[in-house]
Amino acid sequence: MGRPKNIENMTQEERIVYWEKRREREACERLETFNALSPDQRQAVKDLYDKLDSVLDTVLYPDMGGIRAVTALELQDLADANGKLRYEFNLDVRENG
Repeated sequence: MGRPKNIENMTQEERIVYWEKRREREACERLETFNALSPDQRQAVKDLYDKLDSVLDTVLYPDMGGIRAVTALELQDLADANGKLRYEFNLDVRENG
């Protein structure tokens, strides 16, 4: 088997396949890294993502109501999810230095 081709020397079709395989490999690596987290850490990430996604949908899309449609409860849920993430990943700990 020969040496791998330099990307500059690939055809367009070869580049498409190369980048597709690279994206698949990187997605698998991200999933493995995510799955290596504790169940509580994974849940904290998922919860924050869900809350943030919901609030941003409401805020950014006028047909969803815009910024004025975000409720205090939604903001409190987002703050709670943020607090859980900070706790699970020790984000409140200050580095020395």
